[in-house]
Order: sequence, then structure tokens, then C-alpha cells
Amino acid sequence: MSANIFTAGPARALFFSCDQLIGIGKTLSDTTFNTSITAEEVRGGPGNLLYGQYFHDSGLTVSITDSMFNLKYVAANLGVDVTKGGVTVYESGKAGEAVTTPGQITLTNTPVAFDGTLIGWYKKPADDNWSVATINGKTMLVPGAIAGESYCIKYFYQNENAESITIKAQFVPKVLHLVLINDLYSGSAADVAASTSKYGRLITDIPQFQLDGNVNLAWAATSAATVPLNGKALAYDESTSCEEDPVYGTMTQEVFGAKWQDDVIALAIENADMELANNGSEQLIVRAVFGGNIASQRKDAENFTFAVATGSATYIDVDNTGKVTAKAAGTGYVTVTLKENTAIQAVAEVTVTGG
Repeated sequence: MSANIFTAGPARALFFSCDQLIGIGKTLSDTTFNTSITAEEVRGGPGNLLYGQYFHDSGLTVSITDSMFNLKYVAANLGVDVTKGGVTVYESGKAGEAVTTPGQITLTNTPVAFDGTLIGWYKKPADDNWSVATINGKTMLVPGAIAGESYCIKYFYQNENAESITIKAQFVPKVLHLVLINDLYSGSAADVAASTSKYGRLITDIPQFQLDGNVNLAWAATSAATVPLNGKALAYDESTSCEEDPVYGTMTQEVFGAKWQDDVIALAIENADMELANNGSEQLIVRAVFGGNIASQRKDAENFTFAVATGSATYIDVDNTGKVTAKAAGTGYVTVTLKENTAIQAVAEVTVTGG
């Protein structure tokens, strides 16, 4: 594994609502991950010396900007769902609408009321000002319109093919499950020269990410409007763990082609000093010890070979799962070897009591 790893570029984001994948952020322009905590100093005694610090008010915030628009992101910020259909505006094309019956224009779509009244607007192409027209059903009444003339018109109608959201006056932003995926790169000259600089991924998993509800869509003549997705992680308890310590999420470093066995520096047997009655048995529990301040882990027996040491077969036996069985009173030894690196071993001492 390369000793020099760096991460760069915006993340890719996966947004989940319950079990639904509602968005994939592949066009993010920036992503920011930030933890914070407040420290209160514990001081006392002569000179008001510092004896410790009490930490509280922890937080995890994530700021995301997507360069592409997605109505679902706006909806999540506003705490609503996207629905099919919505009120849109019909606007005439360049040629306008032809008058076939004097005084009226037949509409293509079924209009809906504007501020409670079924109306539309019309003007001749060369005119500057728009006039209000009454609508009956799918007919716009245009006083004085002559057959063969063309008019520009506008009116509101329900478009079943559109998508819409409701912007409520009071709203609570949604809580999403957010996963950020960042690329890892190797800073090793050998990797770069071999065109293998993309080294792995950094995966940040935040099961409860509540958006802050702030949506700022800025339309300008010289730029595209970006969509903000900013929020905070909410603490949660892992239901599968006995540890009563809420968490905000996890961050996982994945290096392509890496094997955990490559980082093992030693083996540790939890029950290395075993005592058994004759004919009794017990399973060896083996932990892999890693360097670099990485916590040791229990590993399955399939990763190791178990062998009775020379001179110990009289007293004990061991199978390929690490189960030790007592045969006769005395002391025997079991050697545990890491299959992927046979130089890494540990030894358990087994004392058998009884006849």
C-alpha cells in the first residue's frame, strides 16, 4: 500500500429516502465535510491551572453544490414530494394562433383559473401591450378578431406530463440517508508513472442527514443556477450494537486490490492461556493485530492454520476450525499461523487437568 495517498475533486453523492434511491449526484461542483465540537476548559487551584477539557455540542455538517438542476433536491429541502402534473403556462409560438371563427380562438389545452378567474391574455404580433381575455371552456374570446388574423396568446393549464412541488409556508426539511464517494489517489511516483494514480475510494456514510431547508437558486445571464444541498448529520443508535454510544456515520477507506492480511503485524489469541478438563474442548479466538493505530479485529478461523506443536499431541488435539480438545493431563501447545503470511504466528498454551 502506498504511503502517500491524497483525495481530490468533488464527491459523488447517493441520496436515499427510506429504501428509495432518489438521486445520484454525479455533477457536483463542490462538497464540504466538516466536524465541530465545543471544548470547555476545566481549571482550578492556585494559578487557575488547566486540568482537563469537557467536550460537548458536537456536530457534523456537509455542504454540497450540484451544477445540474434536480427538482427532487429542492423538494427534499422543502420537506415535500414531487408529484406528477402541474400548472404550466401556454405561450404561442412564433407564428401565433390563427383565428378561424371571428371573435374567438380555439385553445389546444384545457385552461385553469388564474387567481380564481378563467382568463387569458392576447395581442397581435406587432402590438406591445397585452389584453385580458375571457375563456369559456377551450375558447378564448377576442373581441374584434377577424378570421385569418393571428394572435399571440398566453393562458394557464394543467400539464399532466409536468412535475411539480408545493412550497409550503411552514415546512420541515427531509432527513435523507447520504453516502459520499470520493476518489483516492496515490502520491507515489511509481504509481503515477504506471498510470495507476487512482488508488481507491473514501466512502462516507451518514444514515440521518437532515437538509437545512435553504434553497438559493441564482439565475444570471453569465452562469447556470446551482442547487445547494446543505445539512447536518443527526445522531442515531446502531440497533445491531450493544454499545450505547450514538454515532453520526462512518468513513471507510477502500484501496483497490488491498487485502487486510497485508497489514497484519502479529496475531493475538484471546484465550492463549487455556485450561481444560480431560475430554473437554474450547474454541481458540484469534485476533489480527494491525500497525498504524488500527484496532485489532477478531477474524474467522478459515484465515488461519492450527497445528499441535511437537510433543503436545499426547495431551491435546486441534481441528482446522481452531477447536482444541483435551486428551490427557499435561501441558500442550497450539501454533496458529496466518495463511496469507506464514511468518506471522501465535502460540496458545493449553493445560489439561484430570486423569
